Amino acid sequence: IAHGGPAGQYLKVSPLNITVSEGQSARLTCSVGNMVGSCQWTRDGFALGTERSLPEFSRYRMDGASEGVCDLVIDPVVPVDEGVYQCQVSGHQGVAGIASPSVRLSVNCEPGNPYIV
Repeated sequence: IAHGGPAGQYLKVSPLNITVSEGQSARLTCSVGNMVGSCQWTRDGFALGTERSLPEFSRYRMDGASEGVCDLVIDPVVPVDEGVYQCQVSGHQGVAGIASPSVRLSVNCEPGNPYIV
């Protein structure tokens, strides 16, 4: 172990349960130390992808100004975004993959504002 720190990948910042209002943006934080793998988020166990732009999900992106920051931003949030999310980082060359605790995104909806999926 170099300089008393962890030898493998580790979570520096884990996501927390959040509640947002429909139409607002949400940020689920995930920051990884000694990152060697690729970040990926899951929603209700379904992988969202490893590209930062998340092209399959137009309102989702992975944001991060520095290496190891894998925040998930959803903008705007709609009711179908409600669910359980997890930040995962793949392993690489003998370094084990890691995963954050699962967290819940809850969406507050204004009454009378239907959203067509």
